[in-house]
This record gives sequence, structure tokens and C-alpha cells, in this order.
Amino acid sequence: MAHRRRWPDRSITLASCLWLLACSPGLRLLVIHAMARWLYLKRISGGRLTWFWNIIYSPLALLKVAERHTNKTHISNDCEIEGYICFSDQGHIIFGAIKSGSGSVIGTRVTIGMSHVDGGRPTIGRNVWIGSDCVIYGSISIGDGATLLPGTVLTKNIPANIVMQGNPARLVLQNFDNSELRDLQDMDAIQYIKKKWEA
Repeated sequence: MAHRRRWPDRSITLASCLWLLACSPGLRLLVIHAMARWLYLKRISGGRLTWFWNIIYSPLALLKVAERHTNKTHISNDCEIEGYICFSDQGHIIFGAIKSGSGSVIGTRVTIGMSHVDGGRPTIGRNVWIGSDCVIYGSISIGDGATLLPGTVLTKNIPANIVMQGNPARLVLQNFDNSELRDLQDMDAIQYIKKKWEA
């Protein structure tokens, strides 16, 4: 997904994947998080090889901390992230969702976390597009294919395939397909939505 967003017309090769991993801090952090979560689950499952998983986990945890400080992005250790999710390479993301579905795109300067009232955390559906400067918190659910325009503050459940904007978040558009937003990296989302709304 990150390859398609950065180079839509280039075929995927081993060299291009390695280059993308080298120049994409968001992708590196997701790869490290996936490996660390896998090792974490191996460690807590117990068994005779727990000592082995602990030895492997330690250097990976240090790598994760170093990448977190470089990218200014934090992913909760217990966050379940399905494959094919894309983080902004500009970083400054706090990602504390319980679960995030595949195909989702997270913009820069986004905070997704816990409510101080009940300690609840969001669940993000599949193919969700979250623009920059969004704040999402509480025990809420974001439906598949939902779109949050930049600067949105969301504290309530939203259904699938809708567009929300503002603080507090308000409904802008229903039955919206955000696949173009998710595929193209440098699109002005607000202008794109405005054209769709006027059509």
C-alpha cells in the first residue's frame, strides 16, 4: 500500500521495496511494531522457549524506541494493526487504538487514544482515511470506509462510508468512496470532498 501511494506507476520490485523501507519512517515503524507485537505474543504465551523470545525481543524493543524518537510517533504495544495500513512519513502520531483495520491511512499530527473519563479506546474499521491534525478518543467505533477530514475531533461512533469534519465532528457526506484519497498521497482532501459534494 505504501509503495502504491508513493509510486503509483512503478512496479513492485525487491529494490523498490528496500528503498521504500529506507526512506519511509512510517513504514519502518509499522514493520518494527508488527515484529515486536509478534514476539510479545510469543513471550506471553509461555512455554519452554520464553527465555529465547525474551532474548530476541530486547534488541527489537530498543530499535522500536529509537525509531519512535526519530519519527516522533508512538504506537501502543497492545494495539492490533491489520496488514496494509499506512502512517504518514512526517510522523507526530500517537496511535493508541485497540484495533485498526487493513487499508487505513493515518495522516500527520494525529492523536488516537484513551478517554480520561472511562479509559476507553477507539476501534478503527477497514479502509478508513484519517487526515492530519485529527483527534480521536474514547470507547468509539469508526465504520469501514469512513473519512475524517483534517482537523476533526471525534468522540462518538460513526457508521461506514461517511465523511466527518470539524470540532465537534459533523456529517459532511454519506455513501462516500474514499479509495482515491487512500491511493494518492498528495491530494487536497477538502477540495476533493467539496467537488464530490457539489456534484
